[in-house]
Amino acid sequence: MNPILPHDQIPFRNIVGSASTHGYVDRLVIFLEKYLPSFPIERNVDARMNENDLTEQLYIHLTRKAKFNAEVIEYPFIFQPEKSQKRKQQKGHSKRVDIAGRLNTLDVNMDVIYCLEAKKLPTDKKRGKREKEYVSGNGGAIERFKAEAHGMDDAGNLLQRNGIVAYVTDENCTAWHQRINTWISELGWDKSERLELECEVPIGKLNSRHHRVSGQLFELDHFWVGIS
Repeated sequence: MNPILPHDQIPFRNIVGSASTHGYVDRLVIFLEKYLPSFPIERNVDARMNENDLTEQLYIHLTRKAKFNAEVIEYPFIFQPEKSQKRKQQKGHSKRVDIAGRLNTLDVNMDVIYCLEAKKLPTDKKRGKREKEYVSGNGGAIERFKAEAHGMDDAGNLLQRNGIVAYVTDENCTAWHQRINTWISELGWDKSERLELECEVPIGKLNSRHHRVSGQLFELDHFWVGIS
């Protein structure tokens, strides 16, 4: 059985031992950077699979890696698929985010600390109805976080940092980076909301900052995984 280490002994870089929930979010992001590259091979997924089937396999992959991994440690995270997203006093049906990351430690009662939405790139054929869904539209990933329909904990509190996973089945990271920033500009959003590229290998890692409809600034991590 993998040993469960105290949070100040888990070997993450640049994270202090007395980590707050914010520190755990940093750790979760590093976990994703470390284990998302192996997802396509270990789960045997391919570009013919639809977005929902890929996300189901991604949930399985993350759940397994949190417990069984090359480091032989058990990470303090569990993952929940299709997590409901509902603000305080919200009426009617709630939206659902693809995967929620929960913190599972002795002193934290399974709180949601991070929401992860997933999109296939391309989402549709060129000039198709869903072509720009990574950014905007009925199922627009970035737009849902901006509209406060995604990115909240169980109590309906908005989380300051969340993420989007893209299953890239055509073209490369550079092409999608340019295209998505063009879509953002066409919407009239501020240029500060454009995605910034951190690296292209072993997966594409980008980040962006946006304003919610309430005016609150929040961050998005973007993880772009090549699926062939």
